[in-house]
Amino acid sequence: MTVDATTPALARPRLDVGLAFKGGWNAFTADIVPLLLGTLIAGVLSIVTLGILAGPLFAGLYNMVVLRIREDRHARVEDVFSCLDRFWSFLGAAIVLVTLIGLASLTIVGGVLLATIWMYTVPLMVDRGLGVFDAMGASYHKVVDGGFWEHLALAVLFVVLNAVADGPLAIVAVPFTIAVVGAAYFVTDGRGGLVERPPAAPPAAPPLPQT
Repeated sequence: MTVDATTPALARPRLDVGLAFKGGWNAFTADIVPLLLGTLIAGVLSIVTLGILAGPLFAGLYNMVVLRIREDRHARVEDVFSCLDRFWSFLGAAIVLVTLIGLASLTIVGGVLLATIWMYTVPLMVDRGLGVFDAMGASYHKVVDGGFWEHLALAVLFVVLNAVADGPLAIVAVPFTIAVVGAAYFVTDGRGGLVERPPAAPPAAPPLPQT
């Protein structure tokens, strides 16, 4: 069952932080190689293009996690490019979110609060195909009605994790954060059963040719 903004607040699932971390860890470890390589590609190309490709490429990382949890589909490295067909939408989302959260971060608390209520903007765009402003509104409702304080605690943990994981460790911290956010999204969407489902085993290697 997918939960939307028209669902009464009391009927909406609350965020289970433990389940989100468990599901995120499962998704991360199941596709660790494509996620790490995809993060490296996204980071390098974002720098080379002065941030222009950051939105679509990091949306591609979210798409890896969404497809893994929703369909139990094995991620591929090339999936990092899977959201380029909506280049302008994700570029716009990156500009809007980075600008607003960045300005609010001048007060520190304001940046964390905006990052919290808009936590699900990109997953909503990826999973439901929403535009950026519709996704921002839907994210706000999911966070507020799904347990604001739980989401705030999760956002603070992410801020600390990514602040500590500087340099090479960021290649691990970033996709892990994306995986946990993706799992939390499905939990608050009433699809926690997908998060609890263990990932499918990778396909068996083809047999070696007989000599």
